[in-house]
Amino acid sequence: MSKGAVFSIGEQHAGQNIYNIARDLNVSQDSPAEDILKIFEAIQHKVDELDLAEKDKKKIVNQIEGAKIELEDEKPDRKSIAESIKKTNEILKEAKTTGETLKNIGILIGKAAAWLGTTAAKLGWTF
Repeated sequence: MSKGAVFSIGEQHAGQNIYNIARDLNVSQDSPAEDILKIFEAIQHKVDELDLAEKDKKKIVNQIEGAKIELEDEKPDRKSIAESIKKTNEILKEAKTTGETLKNIGILIGKAAAWLGTTAAKLGWTF
């Protein structure tokens, strides 16, 4: 018998699953922070799919990681999370990003905006 892996799930499948889970969440201002954390994990996965310079990806990941850390607090600071989204959007604009993946990120940002009690446009999402 072989001692190798019987089942292996690739990173892409796991990432796509988190995107599908986050995309399907119904979000409101009363949603638990755990739901929004899933959304940020999905955004991070989608950013990894973008054709961006590594420097820009690292800047975005830093913003997303900051928001995820905030979401793990007992009482997350929504203003801080909103600021992270705004900075992420600025980086994406500067990088002149386009495509289907960007549309998917926009859907997720819209869900985060609903939780924050604002709109994606007020968070700087104008793609």
